[in-house]
Amino acid sequence: MAKLPEHVLIVGGGIIGLSSAHFLSEAGVQVTVIDQGKIGAACSHGNCGLINPSHVFPLPRPGAFKNAIKALLKPNGPFRVQPTLNPQLYFWLLRFARNGNLKAMRHAGWARHHLLTFSRGFYADFISGNHIDCDFEERGCLFVYGKKQTLDEHDQYDAIMRNEYGVGAEKLTGDELEKMEPAFLPGVAAGAWFYPQDAHLRADKLIKGWRKLLEERGVQFREMTRVAEFVPAQNQIKSIEVIDVNSNATESLPCDALVIAAGSWTPMLNKKLGCKIPIQPGKGYSLTMPRPEICPTIPMILEDEKVAVTPMASGYRLGSTMEFVGYNTSINPKRLELLTKGATKYLRDPVGSMIEEQWYGWRPMTPNGLPMIGPTPKYQNVFVAAGHNMIGIMTAPATGRLVSELILQKQPSIDPKPYAVA
Repeated sequence: MAKLPEHVLIVGGGIIGLSSAHFLSEAGVQVTVIDQGKIGAACSHGNCGLINPSHVFPLPRPGAFKNAIKALLKPNGPFRVQPTLNPQLYFWLLRFARNGNLKAMRHAGWARHHLLTFSRGFYADFISGNHIDCDFEERGCLFVYGKKQTLDEHDQYDAIMRNEYGVGAEKLTGDELEKMEPAFLPGVAAGAWFYPQDAHLRADKLIKGWRKLLEERGVQFREMTRVAEFVPAQNQIKSIEVIDVNSNATESLPCDALVIAAGSWTPMLNKKLGCKIPIQPGKGYSLTMPRPEICPTIPMILEDEKVAVTPMASGYRLGSTMEFVGYNTSINPKRLELLTKGATKYLRDPVGSMIEEQWYGWRPMTPNGLPMIGPTPKYQNVFVAAGHNMIGIMTAPATGRLVSELILQKQPSIDPKPYAVA
């Protein structure tokens, strides 16, 4: 058996990097986390904070590609692909389309279910046990539909979720929905599916609290530090060369094992990793504001509009949309308008008194809806933990636990094969 690592270097300071650092440091390993920006400032910062075991099914499912094409034909629809000369995006879309079948959906569902279930329980215990102030609430989640047709189309998916994964919902008609959540405008929604096991939190506050705990445990954080080169020794990496983003100074950081938890930026390291990580950046947006006077009590996803609404103790957030526009850093006001329009259609008081933050993030999207967690084919001591699509915060604890188990050569608590990099 190979010597167990004493020092692990993690590239990526988002929720996946922090969770990996948590379980490794808990096992007594020295951990350093580096990030090319600020810790938790990318996709982990402004997402809607849903912790939903109900999100077992990936985006590629029967009819998904057809619906995406329809959405593309709508001016300023919720799904957008910018024409590009990059062939990798078209290969990715082709693989996405091939995964849009019941067999692939069920396979991905089981793999996601294992990650989601552990993570949901972990958050409840971890947040209360460590007194982390992150607006964590266990109020369930509403999947809201404006049309009876789309409401009823979810029947088949709920039946599979209930029978195969034990994640069932209550179907509510318009009147029942308004009784449960008085913030809705009367008569607008056809109905909703209520998943009582779901929860939510404020992601940026979770990151802040979790980082503080890790620092107290001895985990080191290096911000504004970019990977320049890997330094190999046979089939392992013995150190990496990094560049300080502010000063351009270079430095060598030794490691016994390396975790790449860089989210959407992971494919930029493909040549160094010696393998292709099929991640495309799916750009999402959010608006954060004070709670409106008539604020919902239950988080919801407006399914026909593809808008998520998260009421938090310290604020209120609207989020979603999906753009494949590469690593475009601009904020498109038309995309933000989709969020407020969607909420305005259903809610009595859809927006707060002012916009505190306009935000975008690149979701690390894979063509089968599954993250990639495990060793790389080329290097024995390099592990990838990326490609969590839209469920990064929902599955981070289970991902961090699996990463730690693989690095420390422990018996994995879940089967790692579905997430294998190879």
